[in-house]
Amino acid sequence: MHPGDRATKSCTYPRWMHRQHQPIPARGLRPSERQDDLRCVLDAGWVQLDDLHPQERRRAARFYADRAPGHQYLAGVQHAAQAVCERWTGNRPHPMGSSYAGTALDSSDIDLYAPMPNRCVGLGDLRELLAGRAAYRKTRPGPTGEDRHLFSYTEGATRIDLNFVPPSDYRLALTVVQEIAAGLTTEDRIAHTWIKHLLHEQSEEEAYDHWKTTMRLRTSPTLRALMASGGVGRIAAIQQTASSRGCS
Repeated sequence: MHPGDRATKSCTYPRWMHRQHQPIPARGLRPSERQDDLRCVLDAGWVQLDDLHPQERRRAARFYADRAPGHQYLAGVQHAAQAVCERWTGNRPHPMGSSYAGTALDSSDIDLYAPMPNRCVGLGDLRELLAGRAAYRKTRPGPTGEDRHLFSYTEGATRIDLNFVPPSDYRLALTVVQEIAAGLTTEDRIAHTWIKHLLHEQSEEEAYDHWKTTMRLRTSPTLRALMASGGVGRIAAIQQTASSRGCS
């Protein structure tokens, strides 16, 4: 590796959010070493393992394999958080985000979605129910126009995000996350997680979020249908609510 070729934190990608994705022009890419190759991957919105140089593929595969203990730890935290939320609210939440898709980094949070508890008419009741248990963060409209309420708490060093949504949003979110998990192969997860890692290391938050969003669109026909019907704003709402704060 040549120090002069290594990707640096000074690079930003704000225009990519508005570009049409371009095909990968050539194989043998080294995005961990060459900034132009990382730009090429982000312009394409996706990368196959075969697009990477053999040495880069080995790095990506080794990185993903090394995450296995972290993935197992997050799975345990996720299971415990589901049980806790069910005990608090009467509803068992469904995991969302990278911990469910198999693309989490070691610092990832846990995202859980649950329908509004039967005993809660609105946010006030929900805040009262979760007082002293989870902190209220924010409310935003979901893709159906109804409110989604975000609460969070920590389990050890892991942040747990609890998203309480109306039934229609819950059904939509389940469809999307199940399509994503089913649409990703092991090779997809390795390549996607590798690029996520590189962007996280550079603190490229905008490009990082864009990379996650393009993966969701690529693997979820429901999200693509929303986009085709002009539901880009609704896709953004799903992205913002489903994504962990910081790194996911």
